[in-house]
Amino acid sequence: MNTPQLTDPAKELAAVTITLFQVVCGLVFCLSVYMIYLAYLGLLTDWEFSIRFTFFRFSPEENSRIFHMLFFVFPAAGALIGFFILAYLKKVIHKE
Repeated sequence: MNTPQLTDPAKELAAVTITLFQVVCGLVFCLSVYMIYLAYLGLLTDWEFSIRFTFFRFSPEENSRIFHMLFFVFPAAGALIGFFILAYLKKVIHKE
């Protein structure tokens, strides 16, 4: 006799949730890359930031494109790493 193949609803819900988070990671990555491009063009020159520690204070020079670009590199790298980790988790869930 043929028995129907039942799928686990928790697996399907996890797969859909992981896919949604992958889309969010992709959007964050694209937005970060776009902001890096804008910083490279010098369009974010009005931004000023400084790092203050107890014994050390660091203020980059005015209109420094490198520090504006580095500010957006970290979210882009995190989103890219998160995307691949979620892809791995999705593969593991479908394998079980």
